[in-house]
Amino acid sequence: MTLHNQIQEKYDAALNSKELLFFETTKVLKEVDGLKFEITYAPSLAKKPSSDPTMEEKKKIKVNPFLPPNPALFVQDLDEHSVVLNKFCIVPHHIIVVTKEFKSQSQPLFPSDLLAAWQCMMTAFGTTPALAFYNCGPFSGASQPHKHMQILPLQGQQPQPPIKALFNQIQDRKAGQIYVMDKLPFVHVITPLDRNFIDSSTDNEELGDYLAQMFFGLLDAMFQQLRKHATPDREISYNFIMTDQFMMLVPRSRELATLVQENLQVSINSLGFAGMLLVKTPEELAALENHPDLMQVLKDVAYAWNPNADVEDPMEQ
Repeated sequence: MTLHNQIQEKYDAALNSKELLFFETTKVLKEVDGLKFEITYAPSLAKKPSSDPTMEEKKKIKVNPFLPPNPALFVQDLDEHSVVLNKFCIVPHHIIVVTKEFKSQSQPLFPSDLLAAWQCMMTAFGTTPALAFYNCGPFSGASQPHKHMQILPLQGQQPQPPIKALFNQIQDRKAGQIYVMDKLPFVHVITPLDRNFIDSSTDNEELGDYLAQMFFGLLDAMFQQLRKHATPDREISYNFIMTDQFMMLVPRSRELATLVQENLQVSINSLGFAGMLLVKTPEELAALENHPDLMQVLKDVAYAWNPNADVEDPMEQ
């Protein structure tokens, strides 16, 4: 049975048994500088029962939902990872690729991690394209300390994920070259992937090494940009996005974006930098819908791009 079929069967069974909870959402599009942000409103997420904060902290320390994974949500074992369904789901068939042994969510991604994510992206949702993301470190929006990547199917009429519209504007882009996009007011780096090489590769070790080479080249370029544009005063966290066309990294200064006029704070993870924002209350939805510039919301949790910094490499587009 294919991974695609396994996910569908397991998802339907877990939904019926209520081991998996699906929350209905509505989407609002808001365009900023050629990027059509998707604001997803999931009011049911705000209604999840909460317990005493002290007990909740104890649970976070003691309970690891991935060791072992819930059998009702478990899909498949890979070499060093397991594929499981996301228990609290706003996108059907949302999967998590988690290391079998405990590893820290503050570690970078290694060849085996990237290979597992790529192979799942290519096979999990049939012909539907996918987005993989990794929230690395304490300020990234990560929900669990156990190393895990998440993969979503991408559907919709506009470029998916929305950030792809800006990626498409990079002229004469070359695989492996590292770029920055001038419409983003925060430190970031992005690189196109060599699909000809990837698609012709028949060796998993070779493919994992290639993906890791791209990732660590991007990570090095991210640190170069940070040295030019900011002076981080805390542990480095970052968000990682991978599609079948590119990889992107954004270093994080904090987890919560502050919407000053409404006195609200909104958690941002990797999906925010893909152009996909999640809100749980009417107040948060109204605040983002009415915000004059959503790029500034992202800038608030990232590191501001300094236009006076000496930009040499990566090249600006």
